[in-house]
Amino acid sequence: MRFANESAATAYRVLDKCAGELEPAGPWRWRCAVQNGARLPIAASLEEGFLHLACQPEETRKCICTLERAIYGNRGLAGGVKLALGRLDKAGSGFQLTTDLVVLEEKQLLDRFRWALDGFHDGYRLLKFPDSGRNRGAVEAAACGDGLGELLRESSWACTERGANDFSANLDADSAPPARIRLTESGVELSVELARWNAATEASRRALAVFLLTASGALRMARACAVDADGQTGFGLQVGLPAAPAVEEIDHALAALSIAHRMCAREANVLLNDAAARCYLAAREDSTNHQPE
Repeated sequence: MRFANESAATAYRVLDKCAGELEPAGPWRWRCAVQNGARLPIAASLEEGFLHLACQPEETRKCICTLERAIYGNRGLAGGVKLALGRLDKAGSGFQLTTDLVVLEEKQLLDRFRWALDGFHDGYRLLKFPDSGRNRGAVEAAACGDGLGELLRESSWACTERGANDFSANLDADSAPPARIRLTESGVELSVELARWNAATEASRRALAVFLLTASGALRMARACAVDADGQTGFGLQVGLPAAPAVEEIDHALAALSIAHRMCAREANVLLNDAAARCYLAAREDSTNHQPE
């Protein structure tokens, strides 16, 4: 098969090497499947230099994964994979697994695709067995040298060192706190906080989870996450990269966090108000009940 676009040709070759049942689904779109214990159907599409992968295994449509488990579990998924909340219907939860891979050249994309498959299988287990992902998360890496610092100095973003393998960068978003960039045992984690509190109401916690997990489905690279620390809960956005990312991937990740913060910060903080959160949840439930069958 010949492609006028080299990125499309690269994406097709990688899919052909790593997946089975590969077939076209439209211009620069494909359907395929991978299997490693569980068969996972994947929809792949190429857009603006990114290979977008999405998966919703049929047997997980009636999963028992809760909103809280999903947003906490997101932090531990490899491959930049995220649990996102799509359409809610009578058949299931609406959770799907997605990731966005920067397309640079074939070997890089091949490595990223294989890395993403680990994340899809981890996400599948999280959907089927929620307790497997609740306490997973980034653990700081030890003795990793200065590789991350060197990469950040080559990037187009001004970064400040906070500690060993721990940096910050100002995002291109008004009133956004600096993004944190750190090397962990699972890779490079880039994150920005949206909201933090000591004791939010149940409605606020649920509304924030619904809103951010839904937004994750529309955001490139960025995924919703939550973390408990020092008696507080923080909700934010995160991008996961491999331990040795390309400079271009770091640039794209910080740009993605900037866009995601601009899209989500105001609404997330409004949902800290219990009355606003209840109104939002009621509107979402009403919208779900009136979707066409």
